[in-house]
Amino acid sequence: MNAETKTIRILAADDHALLRQGIASLVEIEPDMELVAQASTGREAIDQFRRHRPDITLMDLQMPDISGIEVIRHVRAKSPITPIIVMSGHNTPELNKAAQAAGANLSLLKPVSIAELRRVIGEALAR
Repeated sequence: MNAETKTIRILAADDHALLRQGIASLVEIEPDMELVAQASTGREAIDQFRRHRPDITLMDLQMPDISGIEVIRHVRAKSPITPIIVMSGHNTPELNKAAQAAGANLSLLKPVSIAELRRVIGEALAR
């Protein structure tokens, strides 16, 4: 979190533009949140993470080039404490286990409301 403004800086990584735009719209109305970067591919997510060092990463698992699991592993190797919240349309035990093993903190099932997103972000930051 930005110490001066207490703004939660968020990276949204999802291959669907509509979902990223929805997250941007939801975050825009929250006074203590800022979407600092978006990514539509796994490689772009890694690059945006490296460039912006967000407080929270919202990560889809189904990415077109590098899987979200691989992105999580990369982020974890660079930043062991940055919370990673998986946002997926698939609620399978195998994917959830793989995401947790890679280093994801929490998971959300799409679609998600701003209230649920805010709750999970707060929970992830409190850990």
